[in-house]
Amino acid sequence: MKTLKQFQYFIAIVEQGSFTAASEQLFIAQSALSRQIKILEEEIGFVLFDRTEKKIQLTAAGQAFYQKLKMHLLNIEHSIETAHSIAHGHGRFLQLAHSSSIVMDAVKIQHLNQLAEKYSFEIEINTVSSEQQIEAVLNGSVDLGLIRPHVLRNLQDVHCTDLYAEPLFAAVHQDDPMFQQKDYINVAELSQKKFVSTPHAERGGLSYLAANLCINHGFYPQNASIRSRKASQLSLVQAGLGICIVPKEFKSILPSSVKLIALHPAPQLSKVCLIWNKDADDVVQKAAAELQKLFSKQD
Repeated sequence: MKTLKQFQYFIAIVEQGSFTAASEQLFIAQSALSRQIKILEEEIGFVLFDRTEKKIQLTAAGQAFYQKLKMHLLNIEHSIETAHSIAHGHGRFLQLAHSSSIVMDAVKIQHLNQLAEKYSFEIEINTVSSEQQIEAVLNGSVDLGLIRPHVLRNLQDVHCTDLYAEPLFAAVHQDDPMFQQKDYINVAELSQKKFVSTPHAERGGLSYLAANLCINHGFYPQNASIRSRKASQLSLVQAGLGICIVPKEFKSILPSSVKLIALHPAPQLSKVCLIWNKDADDVVQKAAAELQKLFSKQD
């Protein structure tokens, strides 16, 4: 019979990259771990790992199984944490996710703290891509999500409301001669610069906003040799590898040698939206309404 422990073993092997590393993390003999995975494969009727190479690799079926299983196990863990909190007399445990292009700055943390105090919530914050947030909200492993449109998933399946919107800026190295003694830069002038963030084929978000802005001004952003769609893109700018286009809230996490410079003409504001499940319970509905109220006061 398939067991939760076997599933956890399988995930550990995938995420540790080898049976050896997983056995050390799990404090189980490698032979015993291999035997449990073999039993699991017999139970589910397909092979999880391609064992023909020295380095283990997931089969196509194993990859699909891992992605779905990981999400379901997160949902189970979330359910256990929620029930445990209630059983010990605490308030509801809320899972909140935000995309990597949304900075959890002092203002947002203050809003969440007010929410937690008002309703006796415990809140856990995690970084999850906008597309994955939608799936997580639908399956219940995330209660509230903060996303930055445009996303490549259908938002009609979830509640979605605008929280706030911010102007976009170019994040540049302060010693770049192109930006010396300038208060703003024409977007078209960026056509010769390397961009450290470019769109992902399967995700939307900030990188798509930046790319579309460039396209609307007659060019596609040139790729820098190293790129990132996360906050680490600012480290690439700091290293002199190129520039990126970011919302105003990135100002709170700028490295010392990176500055923001205004864009001209001023592009469309970048929105941040709150999402939650249409079938969510009253606790989540109240939390969503309270967050909207807190952000509206901020405006």
